[in-house]
Amino acid sequence: MDFHKKIKRIELPTDWPVGPVNVYLIFGDKLTLIDAGRKLEKSWTEFRETLRKEGLSIRDIEQIILTHHHGDHIGLLDYILDNHPVPVYAHGNCRPFLSQDQTFFKNSRKFFEHFYKEFGLPEEEACRLAAMKDYDKSRLRRINIEKELKDGDMVEGLKGWQAVETKGHAQSHISLYHSEERILICGDHLIGHSPAGVFLEAPQHSGEERSKPLIQYIESLKKLLKLPVDVTLSGHGEPIRQLPLKIHETLNKIDKRAARVKGKLQRNKKTGYELIYELYGKKAEAAMGVFISDAIGLLDLLLDRNEITAENHDGILYYRAN
Repeated sequence: MDFHKKIKRIELPTDWPVGPVNVYLIFGDKLTLIDAGRKLEKSWTEFRETLRKEGLSIRDIEQIILTHHHGDHIGLLDYILDNHPVPVYAHGNCRPFLSQDQTFFKNSRKFFEHFYKEFGLPEEEACRLAAMKDYDKSRLRRINIEKELKDGDMVEGLKGWQAVETKGHAQSHISLYHSEERILICGDHLIGHSPAGVFLEAPQHSGEERSKPLIQYIESLKKLLKLPVDVTLSGHGEPIRQLPLKIHETLNKIDKRAARVKGKLQRNKKTGYELIYELYGKKAEAAMGVFISDAIGLLDLLLDRNEITAENHDGILYYRAN
């Protein structure tokens, strides 16, 4: 069998702007499911119907690997594991989300409340947004990770497949790479038709320094440039055929967006919240948390490059171009 025929892409609806999510079946030593879609009845129905057309059922799946913990990649775990308990493998940073760790979510809300106030949000708005950083109440099952996958780990039951840590989009993000066949399964690290997005998360443990996801994302992109890849299978959309070109395009876009942010800080110092409205206007109000993640990533990058400075006045950070 041609190696590419050993990988089955299944598109499942998300009802989100990004469009359908891809999950993958790999016919290895063990039949392995990569990611698990969003928790929607129609996704569950389509998933089972696709398996049926392949002559398979839920009970044929022998293990599940997650590229990261976002809801459109773990949603059907409840249904699958209720019908057929199998091992789940993922980055260790998936644990608090899969196990519904209440201490983690309590600390997460406290972290974001402080962060949003420091970013310049009014207290009421900061508390409202922080309260949204709660566990997914639609998920009923607490899921244990059978084995944590770290950078460089070979994947049990999938000969030749290796985990590659690709943080940025999520702190739990991994990709899967087969060096002999030059295939990369990249989750949401890269999406052919859309920016992948980077998202700020609370530290895994209270008191730890927060992540700088855009800086991590750039480092992860440069890591992938070193891998010989012919085909990249994304979590959304069609396969990416020219990975280096896509990476360089993405890096160039990041640089242009960072330059735009710096330009907004040339004349006057601004809080992050003020900068959000300068950059995105009123449309930011529809998804403020997403736009804040985007902006703080670019501010972190400019600070790292010594192109701007940040000053703390009465608990609020103000940014200015150098």
